[in-house]
Amino acid sequence: MKRILLILGAMLLSSGAAMSAENTNETCLTCHSDSTLTRVSKDGDTISLTVAQTDLDSSVHSGFTCVTCHKDLETVADFPHATPLKRVDCGECHDDVSKVFSGSAHGSASSNPNAPTCASCHGSHNILPHTNPASRISPKNLPYTCASCHHKIVLKSDPDLRITDSFDRYMMGIHAEGISKGVGSAASCNDCHGTHDLYKASDPRSLANKMNIPKTCSKCHSDIYIQYERGIHGKALAAGILDAPNCTDCHGEHEIRRIDDPKAPVNQSNLAEYVCGKCHNDPQLVQKYGLPEGRFTSYQDSYHGLAVRGGSLKAANCASCHKAHEILPSNNETSSINKANIVQTCQKCHPKANLAFATSYTHKTASIQFNRLDWWVRFIYLIAIVVIIGGMLAHNGVILGSYIVDKHRRNKSMPTITRFTGNMVFQHLVLTAAFITLVITGFALKFPDAWWVWVLNVFGIHEEVRSIIHRVAAVFLIYITIHHTLFILFTRRGKEELRGLWPNLQDFKDLILNLKFRLGLSKEHPKYDQYDYTEKAEYWALVWGTLAMAMTGFVLWFPTFFTGFMPAWIVKIAETIHYYEAWLATLAIAVFHFFFVIFHPEQYPMSFAWLTGKITEESCRIHHPRWYERIGGYKARNEESASEAGEKDAE
Repeated sequence: MKRILLILGAMLLSSGAAMSAENTNETCLTCHSDSTLTRVSKDGDTISLTVAQTDLDSSVHSGFTCVTCHKDLETVADFPHATPLKRVDCGECHDDVSKVFSGSAHGSASSNPNAPTCASCHGSHNILPHTNPASRISPKNLPYTCASCHHKIVLKSDPDLRITDSFDRYMMGIHAEGISKGVGSAASCNDCHGTHDLYKASDPRSLANKMNIPKTCSKCHSDIYIQYERGIHGKALAAGILDAPNCTDCHGEHEIRRIDDPKAPVNQSNLAEYVCGKCHNDPQLVQKYGLPEGRFTSYQDSYHGLAVRGGSLKAANCASCHKAHEILPSNNETSSINKANIVQTCQKCHPKANLAFATSYTHKTASIQFNRLDWWVRFIYLIAIVVIIGGMLAHNGVILGSYIVDKHRRNKSMPTITRFTGNMVFQHLVLTAAFITLVITGFALKFPDAWWVWVLNVFGIHEEVRSIIHRVAAVFLIYITIHHTLFILFTRRGKEELRGLWPNLQDFKDLILNLKFRLGLSKEHPKYDQYDYTEKAEYWALVWGTLAMAMTGFVLWFPTFFTGFMPAWIVKIAETIHYYEAWLATLAIAVFHFFFVIFHPEQYPMSFAWLTGKITEESCRIHHPRWYERIGGYKARNEESASEAGEKDAE
């Protein structure tokens, strides 16, 4: 069929028949009514050349002939067309619109292949008036028409200028919601950006220019515009102060949500921090315009600010007192925070408020800088806290110290068994010092604003010093790891310790039996050997943790070396493992290890084995009965003590 149409069209044209106004459309549609007629563009895209008669009949150009727009058809004598027809110049009829469009952002980008033409927005053969619901430029359809370009990935991946994907954000906003519901006054793209006179936002003529946005929004929100214009922000913007906020600075640009939407920046829970605080908590803007310092932080520290941050939907935010749009300084007689109006403002939430109550809290009274009485009260309390709580700690420290001394004296007077040699005590002490130093200096990097990091800074441990101390501690950890490895592999006592620490099935049985005993489900207490299941678990967790921290630590210490022969992701993965392994190790020590060596009722105030290497014979007999029986009890204790000095020399 297609071939027959092509032959017929060629015959008509080659016969020299004139393409009069009466037969042009019929002649063209001989081929262009074929739904399979296409051509390939320079970019390799397949473009349909089909023209439907129904589109022509329903178009605003109904009654026009093809030659009316495609002028070069008058000179075409070959068929099929040797070259594509020239782009239609709509300006021949719409010269006034064409001039405006040529100077717009779209028209000035005509050299860009992605720039829109008349047909991009209005269509080609099926152009409908904007009042027609089916039109591409009707308010309901216009966002989708604009999205045909502004939703393309090519516009978001330009190496020099990235155009945001405004369509998705617009569709999440209240304007798109209104259009979808058929609200005729809901804003579509052209209401805010213009139509043919759409200019760049930096152009003073643009409806979306910083200076013009309030007037653009006033087309729908005239009452709010009047309030804004009277307010300090509107006056500042009108005076050319570009730092002053306009509508979009507070409400957003395309994703303008309802006030009661939790995701809206002007929502009750977000307004202070994400809108007002954006400027009033900016040190540069505060200094630039001579604004009082600490206003935003004084609100955050107040009941109102704390309650809002805690999720309250009733506590006052900035707009509750200052209003949302007609924001005026306190010395303005019509201001909501003027002395003549402040009581009425407070009574919106506190019906019984009077002037004394209303003036009891202001940014000025909340600021230590201005309220000297409050400053002295705070100072006295800080001194009292240091002296009183410090005294309590010292007092309790003396009591705790006496218990530690008494327990140590009792242990010395009792028969003891050597649990750890001097070499093992040394290893533990070095490990302890290195571990604690690594934890403090490591988390200080991750949480630089923490109060205890401030204490480190007071003592001169800033980032440069912190990083050095952290690496020195890491070296000690690696050293003691090598030392311990040599100890367990090449000394008699070390090999004995490794055998004692090796996991076995009995450990699992002891775990079950111990839990039953502690829960009152069994009267039998497990009989542990040299090390119980908790000590074995801690030891092998330490081995794994040390290896993980050392390996990832080297990657973070020498990233350029490791990325020389490993993939780039190794650095980030090492950082993640290092951070979470540090948390795992720290919590394991605090929750598990400290419990069994300090807070356990049978050990409190602490076990002395980590300092002396010895435990009482009674403790060994009760907690490690199998080991006690195996080493011969009290007799073995004396033999071990006698051979300890010789073993130390051998090591």
